[in-house]
Amino acid sequence: MIRKLTESIVVVGEGGSSNTTIVSGKTCLVIVDTSLFPEKALKIRKFSQEIFGKPIGLVINTHYHPDHTFGNSAFEDVNIVSSKLTREFMEQMDRDYIVNIWGEEIAKKNHVSLPNTTFEEKLSLNECGVKMKLCNLGGHTPDSTIVFLERQGILIAGDLIFNGYHLEITDDSNIEDWKNALNILRDLSPFFVVPGHGETGGIDLIKSTKDYLIRIEAFAEGRISKEELISDRNFSDRDFPELFVYSVENIFKILARF
Repeated sequence: MIRKLTESIVVVGEGGSSNTTIVSGKTCLVIVDTSLFPEKALKIRKFSQEIFGKPIGLVINTHYHPDHTFGNSAFEDVNIVSSKLTREFMEQMDRDYIVNIWGEEIAKKNHVSLPNTTFEEKLSLNECGVKMKLCNLGGHTPDSTIVFLERQGILIAGDLIFNGYHLEITDDSNIEDWKNALNILRDLSPFFVVPGHGETGGIDLIKSTKDYLIRIEAFAEGRISKEELISDRNFSDRDFPELFVYSVENIFKILARF
């Protein structure tokens, strides 16, 4: 599915897959997140250049998860930017990890390209005539990074926000950091929000995501029942129930550490 936010910004993603955002600047294009498979990423690259008639000038990874970074090899002739943590996590991915994600046949034909420019916590960029602020906020993963286009009022949130799908709470998620990150996103007052997965929306996506975290945390701590949780439409209306089960298991693990 292709969603046009403005004349210069397009989001590509379907069926719960990770979103790739294409931003057309004055001279070139900025790509945020590169999807799971190099073949798909090559199609996105071709599509973006066809509709805007400009070369790719910059690629940004919001965090290390493969569905946001494993398409990097389609853009390895371009500067790829991420937080320092994102690159460090990707450097730890051995062949067994990659084969487990891609399968043997795809892994034989492809490789994972690492970001070649990194930053610690914050970075302001003006590439292709596009002014952007990048900030590593953590939460979903320690390296979760957002991209904010202040002039356009567009927030590219990575997996800090899911729309229409259950959140992915992993074993390296930090719920308090995640809620704090969402407070920061709310204070940016974006007009458009691009989630890591699902349809684009407005600032209400930030609230629904925080409410989700608060409720699932309350369930894990025994403050609300399973029935109360799943009757909440912020849970019952979301797809990928298997992700919900996975997240509940992980939040129990996270809380057990404290």
